Amino acid sequence: PAETPPRSRRAQRFMLRAARSTRLLGAARVRARDQTQCRQLATMPDHAVDPFSALEHRMWEAGAGAYRDSFAKVTAQTTNALLDAAGVETTKAMSVAMAARESIADLGSRRAAATMEVSREGGMRVLDVATGTGVVADGAAARGASEVVAVDFSAAMLEQARAVAEAHPSGVVTLLEGDAAALPLPDESFDAVVIGFGLLHLPDPASALAEAHRVLKPGGRLAFSVWEEPSRGNDAFAALLDALAEHGDKEAALPDTSAGAPLPFFHFASLEASTTACAAAGFDKASVGLQRIPSSVSLRSEHELVEMFATSTARSRALLELQSADQLEAIRAAVAARVRKGFGGAWVQGEARSTAGAWRTGLPGAEEGEHVPQEFAATIGGAAKGTRWQGGRRSHLVPMPSVVVSAQKPVRTKKAK
Repeated sequence: PAETPPRSRRAQRFMLRAARSTRLLGAARVRARDQTQCRQLATMPDHAVDPFSALEHRMWEAGAGAYRDSFAKVTAQTTNALLDAAGVETTKAMSVAMAARESIADLGSRRAAATMEVSREGGMRVLDVATGTGVVADGAAARGASEVVAVDFSAAMLEQARAVAEAHPSGVVTLLEGDAAALPLPDESFDAVVIGFGLLHLPDPASALAEAHRVLKPGGRLAFSVWEEPSRGNDAFAALLDALAEHGDKEAALPDTSAGAPLPFFHFASLEASTTACAAAGFDKASVGLQRIPSSVSLRSEHELVEMFATSTARSRALLELQSADQLEAIRAAVAARVRKGFGGAWVQGEARSTAGAWRTGLPGAEEGEHVPQEFAATIGGAAKGTRWQGGRRSHLVPMPSVVVSAQKPVRTKKAK
């Protein structure tokens, strides 16, 4: 027999992995240790899935914890813009509760306690698709939403999100394991739908947008976030993709969806592409808007960026796993060199201070902890009392901006008599 072409051998490897994930998907269902927080609303379909879906499921099942500890800290920087674009406003009752706190710094550590005490009257009903670790669902609940349904097809991700459900009153945040393209939810039942960085991880984004339109009430809003293109300043992805192009296997490719090759990863970072897709799903074409959100990833070492991609992503991790040992070593070295050369520095008072002089190392940088000085503090750049800043000691800060797209479902008009 003829020798198997290289692409076919890779496809076979993906199919073997897909078979394992298919068995997981066939048996998957909402796992509820606490029935007040996680209801069994539906089960995943018991049929074979396409290789792309199986790959995505396998990656997120394996990388949920790593995602929580790395990428989720970057995606969280887009949460407020995403909720704003979806029209998820802070309720009057929640605003009063927040204003009553002794200080902004105190609010951060006591937010969960505050939500336990506040009336949900006037709150919106929000659907969070591809919730992951539940960061966006947490933000919606903290704004006073009356109910947040958080959907993901990965049980491992929902396990990470369980702490969010448990931090809010019973019934406020509901975790649901389900398919974004076939939501087991009633028509016109939500005021807002949000999809945080999940659209391009779905085999059929068009179906997911159509489902979002179906479950939205007339006049309801959709908002989704995606990564900005490398050519528009997304230096984190540029570092990885350039290293793959220079040192990686040129034949390495993702498996197909049932309809063919998956969409390019940065497809929806374009207003034109997003407008076309939203209009096709039934949203008001004139309502589609796009905003670019600055965000960055803070790193302890020059090697951490490629490790994030290798352990806590799906598409990027899959491509890295297709490399030989020598290719992978060269890719790691190239990304580390790029981080070391171009992105030393720190965040101070919300501004990037780069590699020059005393700002190089050992100074406050972007970290998971937010700080608010209680008095004027010259030691952190002269921040005035009440100034928010993110503090820590990180050696590298790499821009990783995103895009938030929003659209509105048309309001149903009354027919003339």
